[in-house]
Amino acid sequence: MARHSFIQMSKLSNVRGRISYITSHAKQENLYAVYRTAGAGHSFWSNLARESQQEFKRSGAEGKCIEARELIIALPEIYTQYEPQQVLTDFTEEFRRRYG
Repeated sequence: MARHSFIQMSKLSNVRGRISYITSHAKQENLYAVYRTAGAGHSFWSNLARESQQEFKRSGAEGKCIEARELIIALPEIYTQYEPQQVLTDFTEEFRRRYG
């Protein structure tokens, strides 16, 4: 059965909680590769959450503040032939190069 790639985007209203979940070795026992782009620790994510909340309050918008967006990207099966860490690194760097 052929599988196709897809991208799923989710709005995150608690980015610090999501990062804690993703980076927990106890909760993420099936990770094949990890690549950190925001430096060590959670200070980047805490600052992002705080700034997003402040901007949301200043805007006067109603509802929940969207602090960040998460992309889940399923690549075509051909990528299973390659080293997971290299695929992740190459894909992330190309994404960062193209979109900043």
